[in-house]
Amino acid sequence: MSINTGAGTRIHIAPRLAADLPADHAAAVTLLSGLTYVEIGEVESIGDYGDTINDVTFAGLAQGRAKHLKGLADAGTSELVVAFDAGDAGQIKLVEAFLDRSRFDYPFKVEYVDGNVDYFAAKVMSNKKSGITVEGVLKRNVTLGINSEIYEVITP
Repeated sequence: MSINTGAGTRIHIAPRLAADLPADHAAAVTLLSGLTYVEIGEVESIGDYGDTINDVTFAGLAQGRAKHLKGLADAGTSELVVAFDAGDAGQIKLVEAFLDRSRFDYPFKVEYVDGNVDYFAAKVMSNKKSGITVEGVLKRNVTLGINSEIYEVITP
């Protein structure tokens, strides 16, 4: 394996899930990889994403030392920055997902140039336009609230 830049990375969105993802990792990957996705066009950047586990501490009187335990896992939020294209099918799906108030999430797929893929389920939490200047590219900033683990599929 070698290292790569982000050039060539693509992100896709699939239709809203009708139920929660399976708890079993392999079953969730099977479900997510079998969906039909639409590429989100004109993506400039994909913000950080991935789990952070909260630090739960316990201070035992007898030991006089803090113990660290793993608490809640949170994949956080990720911001997509895209050049605004009102006719792009993927951007249209992002707006639909933003307007959707369902409790169920939307699947996302991030494809890297080396063939590796990340899957996750998220809600579209914001849809803002930016870059409104004389010489600026009009952009859409979209925040994804990630509600699943990041399912990494590494190609050999």
